[in-house]
Amino acid sequence: MLVALAGGYFAVAAVGVVAPATAEAVAHGRVWLLLTSALAAQPPLPLAQVGLTAAVAALAIRRVGAGAWWRAALVGHVGSALVAYALMLLAGAEAATREPDYGVSCVLGATLGALMTTHDRLGRAVGVVGAVALLPVSLSWLGIEHPLAVVLGALSARAAATR
Repeated sequence: MLVALAGGYFAVAAVGVVAPATAEAVAHGRVWLLLTSALAAQPPLPLAQVGLTAAVAALAIRRVGAGAWWRAALVGHVGSALVAYALMLLAGAEAATREPDYGVSCVLGATLGALMTTHDRLGRAVGVVGAVALLPVSLSWLGIEHPLAVVLGALSARAAATR
């Protein structure tokens, strides 16, 4: 059931539901945007981003299980957004609080973090190499969500594994 739900998630994201969050909108109570933004991939290559994330998620689901992947994706995506939004608001980065936040990349980051917790070389290697590859696109207020998502995804997957 959770695997089919993952397939549905990626199918909807591939269609291109564009309902990104902004820190400002969430601060004003539009918290549902934290979930809908996970369906939005940033241009210029949104379909490629969704396809890459789906492929990495398929590997993660095989390595850590569908439930652990869903927890990692949700915690990584929503948690990284909330931490980044709080930092923006605290720093007074007002312009950044109005920028659209496309969330598929944070689902990818959280998935990479989950893979880092696996006991096989392929899973860990994909997790580490992928996380390093995200760093060049992590050099902005919203970009800090990527390393946060990796860490939160890893912590979530690790917590699921110790149960």
